[in-house]
Amino acid sequence: MTNYATGFCIVERKRGFDEACTWMQRQLKPEAVGKEESDHFWSGTKTKALITMLSDGYEIDEISATLGKTRTQIYAKRRLLAREGLVDKPVPPSEIKNLRKEKFILLIEQGETDVRVIADEIGCSNTAVYAYANESGYEIKSGKVLI
Repeated sequence: MTNYATGFCIVERKRGFDEACTWMQRQLKPEAVGKEESDHFWSGTKTKALITMLSDGYEIDEISATLGKTRTQIYAKRRLLAREGLVDKPVPPSEIKNLRKEKFILLIEQGETDVRVIADEIGCSNTAVYAYANESGYEIKSGKVLI
């Protein structure tokens, strides 16, 4: 945006704040009004690529590297696309934690005790496995879950 501050101040002094706000709205480009901010940075081909990559299960870092967008831009565009129904809404972190905890308990019941194997199976860090074990009432010694 060019420097409209001087013009805004001149109109404000002559006609008042409300009139200056109206003047400023007239100065803005019509295509910017009513659009999401994230739309300004996305071409049609990159939007289609994002939709495809999200539906194919790519991670945000992979999408960021491929499309040359920041994580923040990708999250903002994903929210907009989800609102329009073009992609699934992202799963909240609390729900992901609950799913991982359920997988952890299932693996323990199946006899798996190695922390590294459990972490790989449920898709989290070894530290998270220690937290899930603690929350579920299990103890871990020497990298093994005690049943």
